[in-house]
Amino acid sequence: MTARHAALAAALLWALPAGAGVDPFEIQVYGPDLNEPGQFSLELHLNYAWGGSTAPAYPGQAPLSQAGHYSLEAAVGVLEWLDLGAYLLTFSAPDFGYQYGGWKVRAKMVVPRRLTGAFFFGLNVEVGRVPLSVDSAAWGTEFRPILGWSDDWLYVAVNPILGFALDGPDAFRVEFGPCAKLEVNTQLWFGVGLEYYSSMGFLDALPPASQFQQILFAVLDLMPPKGGEESPWELNFGVGRALTAATPQQWEVKAIVGRSF
Repeated sequence: MTARHAALAAALLWALPAGAGVDPFEIQVYGPDLNEPGQFSLELHLNYAWGGSTAPAYPGQAPLSQAGHYSLEAAVGVLEWLDLGAYLLTFSAPDFGYQYGGWKVRAKMVVPRRLTGAFFFGLNVEVGRVPLSVDSAAWGTEFRPILGWSDDWLYVAVNPILGFALDGPDAFRVEFGPCAKLEVNTQLWFGVGLEYYSSMGFLDALPPASQFQQILFAVLDLMPPKGGEESPWELNFGVGRALTAATPQQWEVKAIVGRSF
């Protein structure tokens, strides 16, 4: 390919309408867990991707492959069914070094389990602001339904996420990005399972399935056995592989370490 052809291909790529993609900062399927009223918690999210394309999706974007994304989350319980959280985002990438990645605030609402039994239902709402290196839109929001079922042996959760930019050329175009988790409690203080993440594009112009961004993770979680007391510590570790060539993060490793106080 000549330099002229490469420049033309890059220009066409930048001109295509593209969604935000799989969130590189917070790779997590939300479940029913909430802080109790007055309880405080901290989480550190660490993610590193490699093996994919480093070409930007728009001018000024930091590559998602060969890059690390880090998020520090603080949260506090407000009501039996509500807790509030805030995130500080940073990242490191080739030619960018270590940089500020923006912030987000959230409200997580879950119907009390005493009313739903083994099932759980909730909604998480987020608003954030990020620099151009992270997204072409500075302001964005996300609505994340939380649906699932769990007992002492099996855990299933689904988040059919709807998000949209609040500014820029694609403002208020809704993007669909479902994620899901299936995990078995080994009764040995840890669980093993699978987590699936996707970005399927804008609902008003869904691309072919081959253009979906999709990643599947094998995961391990700190998990008490039947009858065991919940630990104040949280640990999630996973290794993921992209399911489509359109996914910038072809391989990814992630970890979440947290503690409640």
